[in-house]
Amino acid sequence: MSLHNTLLYVLLVTAFILPVGATVTVLPLGDSITRGDTSADSTNGSYRYYLYSNLTAAGYDVDFIGSTTVPNFIRFSFDQDHDGHGGYTTGRFLSQEGRVPLRDWLAVSGAPDIVLLHIGTNDALYQVDLESRLENLQGIIRILQDANPRVTVLLAQIIPTGNWYRNEKQVDPYNAALPALAANASTMTSRVLVVDQNSGFDGVADTQADGIHPNAEGMKKIASTWYRALVPFLPAPSATVTQPRPTIPTPTPFTVPGGVGPARSLSEDGLFQDVNGNGREDFADVVLFFNELDWCSANAPSAFDFNRNGRVDFGDVVRLFEAL
Repeated sequence: MSLHNTLLYVLLVTAFILPVGATVTVLPLGDSITRGDTSADSTNGSYRYYLYSNLTAAGYDVDFIGSTTVPNFIRFSFDQDHDGHGGYTTGRFLSQEGRVPLRDWLAVSGAPDIVLLHIGTNDALYQVDLESRLENLQGIIRILQDANPRVTVLLAQIIPTGNWYRNEKQVDPYNAALPALAANASTMTSRVLVVDQNSGFDGVADTQADGIHPNAEGMKKIASTWYRALVPFLPAPSATVTQPRPTIPTPTPFTVPGGVGPARSLSEDGLFQDVNGNGREDFADVVLFFNELDWCSANAPSAFDFNRNGRVDFGDVVRLFEAL
């Protein structure tokens, strides 16, 4: 099967993973950076609070799942289920006192639709060798895929610490290895996608005094990055939430490479469903949009942002396909 056909097949399969109207189960998975502060009376909370608040405010129907709610924050009201376990390395996810903790946690929470996986900071602190970290990470992903063969794993390039030497020797090499690992771990039905949590995060200004755990501003940054990565894979927001419709300027007529005429809008929302310019919306538009995604993003982003996330990406291809 050619690369083009393989990618197109993935598009068709994944379009049905999260049907419109379904509540999406999301598993925040990792170490103490996922858990958040240790005290129930914390004034910082966890990135999970800021992410959940952003999602629900936008009308997305999500259910955070996990085997624990510790530390049960009393100042923050949100879905507190998670599996963020302080002090855990990648290896401890797979082996602890004769058990496989990750399998135990999934037995309690159930299999998720989407996983937000931020793990590896403790490996950096303990200087676990890179080969072992990556092997463990592959094992973690396999367990998630065994639990749900259609799971989407959003894999974080971990945030920096406040120690530049540790970042250079331990954090950066690990993050650099993740894109290749994610590509190899993906299957025809299970996407493993790298999310850059490292760039834009200040290991000094955005962490607490220990230079490891995020402060409130750092948590908000993590939440915003997860939000941008997660939204393309969620069903459209609830119709009961009133959302402002952005003003979309009418672009100068253009023809997408490979099209038969100028692309055009077939509705009043300013979005160009007729990608190939043949006067109707059909599967050929999805194929052309998929093939020319980079061109559309660079030349007419306002015309093709079907999921309204502010950019043109794979999620827009899925939305166009779902609208057929």
